[in-house]
Amino acid sequence: MVGVGLTVATDWLWLDPVVAIAVAANIMREGVHLMWRSSEGLMDRALEPEVLAQVERTLAEFTHPTIRFDHVSSRRSGQRRFVDLHMHMPGDWTLGRAAAVRGSVEQALMSAVPGLRATIQLLPSDVEPHSGDEEDLI
Repeated sequence: MVGVGLTVATDWLWLDPVVAIAVAANIMREGVHLMWRSSEGLMDRALEPEVLAQVERTLAEFTHPTIRFDHVSSRRSGQRRFVDLHMHMPGDWTLGRAAAVRGSVEQALMSAVPGLRATIQLLPSDVEPHSGDEEDLI
C-alpha cells in the first residue's frame, strides 16, 4: 500500500516495485530468522560458561584426596540442563557410603544450578573407564 501511495503521490512508477522488493526482502529476513530460532530450540548445546563454572565450583567442594571427578560433559536441550560425570572413590567403600556421597554431590549440583539434571557414574579410584578406542585395548 505504501508503494502504491508513493507512486500515485510522486508519479514515479519505479517506486512501487522498489518498495515491494524491500518488503519481500524483509519478509525473507524475518522468515530465515524465525527458522533459525526454531531450529536452535531443537539442537543440544553445551552449558553456558558461567553455569559450567558453577558446576566446577560445586564439584571442588567435594574433591578430596580419595574422591575425584572426571569426564564431565554437559548439554542443554531446550530449557533443560544436563551434566554427566564420573566420580572416582576408594574401592573399599561400601555401596551405601558411595551412594550417599553421590547423592550429596547430585543434590549440591541441582541446588547450585536450578533445573540441572546430574548423572554421576561411580567408579573405584583404581579403574579408568573404557573410552571405546582400540588403542585402549592394548
